[in-house]
Amino acid sequence: MRTLFTFCLFGGASVLAQSATGVIEGRVVDATGAAIADATVKIDNRRTGVQQATVSNSQGSFIQPYLIPGEYRVSVEKTGFDKQVISEIRLSVNQTVTIEIPLKVGSVNQTVEVNASAAQLQTTTSSVSTVLTNKAMLDLPLNGRNPLALATLVPGVIPGGGSTPWLSGGRNASSEITIDGASIIVPENNVSIQDTGYQPIVDTVEEVAVITNSLSAEYGRTGGGVISVATKAGTNAFHGSAFNFLRNSKIEANSWNNRRIGQRLASFQRNQFGFTIGGPVKIPGVYDGRNKTFFFIAEQSERQRNAASAGATLPIDPWRVGDFSNLRNGAGQPITIFDQGTMSCTANCGTANAVNERRPFPGNVLPAS
Repeated sequence: MRTLFTFCLFGGASVLAQSATGVIEGRVVDATGAAIADATVKIDNRRTGVQQATVSNSQGSFIQPYLIPGEYRVSVEKTGFDKQVISEIRLSVNQTVTIEIPLKVGSVNQTVEVNASAAQLQTTTSSVSTVLTNKAMLDLPLNGRNPLALATLVPGVIPGGGSTPWLSGGRNASSEITIDGASIIVPENNVSIQDTGYQPIVDTVEEVAVITNSLSAEYGRTGGGVISVATKAGTNAFHGSAFNFLRNSKIEANSWNNRRIGQRLASFQRNQFGFTIGGPVKIPGVYDGRNKTFFFIAEQSERQRNAASAGATLPIDPWRVGDFSNLRNGAGQPITIFDQGTMSCTANCGTANAVNERRPFPGNVLPAS
């Protein structure tokens, strides 16, 4: 039996200074391409309602880091120009989205709204990464429900033993795994081997980014790449799920080798079940956490039953009465049994180099006494 429990509490964005986030940056310009300084830029998370505000600098540039993965809406205002709104900006974990926002001369009372381009290229980083979404984790076959196992679908990742696979030529069990920016790698007695201290519940994972090349300076102690996990958070709407994943040998096919030798499929049953629930923190008449404070709870239990066999060596009848005349090792050579009570010094007695010898039992048979 195994039970995992996850509880997350988020208060706005003040606690999200972690690497499992994203960045939206850009430049505000006029119709001629000239920079517009001191423009107010507001970035809204469409699911939580949390808003971040910043202003463009003298070059018209702005940047907003530490944004959790999700869908965003960016609005820009400047006196003397129409208000510009860009919606449907999809931000993934460890992604930097760069946008250029042109403003037209007019009034802030007029709004121009456009949808972001579906192809949002990262032009400010050389890192090579692949993002795995929660939908892929739930839809793809995932034996044992370990979301980190899907990293082997990424080019440059080779399955292997240890806590992490081979990433970009690095040896196995030498890469980094983080959850919301915190490492879950723990030291192991074997030098240079890193173990995974925690396996996240699939239903709590928002996205997984597998970074296979050109790691940024924030990552260390890695011999290949980084697997960065971003977990789910509560939103302004209450939401949840209940699940039960079953694996049962009664509905599985036997292996080819078992069929070849006439061996039946061993009995095996595993249930992985639990629930998730998230939403705004609300205390009636006291506190309303919408647009500010959210919670997310998840629990998963596991019940596993499987057939097992064991082998043991039992003494034959002659050994039971002390007759070891036919006692032999795996190579068929006789094994001599010595009488410990006959230990005596035969040479260099009384010195550090004393030689002590024992006599074997005659015929390798222990006396009845």
